Amino acid sequence: MRGLAGGLLGLTLLATSPAAQTHTPAADATFRFSAEAGQAVRALWETSLAAQQERVACLKASVGNDTVLVTGILPLEPVEADSMGTSATASIERCGPPGWSGTIHTHVALYTDERPSTRFSGQDRVVMRMWYDRWHADGVFCVVYSDRDARCEADGVVGGVRSRPERS
Repeated sequence: MRGLAGGLLGLTLLATSPAAQTHTPAADATFRFSAEAGQAVRALWETSLAAQQERVACLKASVGNDTVLVTGILPLEPVEADSMGTSATASIERCGPPGWSGTIHTHVALYTDERPSTRFSGQDRVVMRMWYDRWHADGVFCVVYSDRDARCEADGVVGGVRSRPERS
């Protein structure tokens, strides 16, 4: 896994594909954020940090052969949330195709003495699986763990070739 320069506003992205997570040889996708999406991610982080609770947003992206361009973020209100301020059901239902490509959420609770977790948790993976089961589509998911850093994954970009044909 390698760190990638992440588009605008200085976001540093660690990008992986689900295939790479299962140790199948695959190239990492490059993630880029439009200026508007980058500003929205930073605002999501600042809101989350101030509340000391996770925040979730719908994520809009276009998936190319080896690049994912995030073009929009829609923050969700913490309704019917768990103790960290997130609701899996609301994000799964609200953040699906055709308008949205997946979700982005924050990790603000400290995992070590110095920083939150930089990886998707087991609970995050369950929610991602629920999203796939609900929408039967390629998805894009990110976790933001500082004002400049995020980890993103895209299903459908593996080794520079889409793992499944695009639906029309």
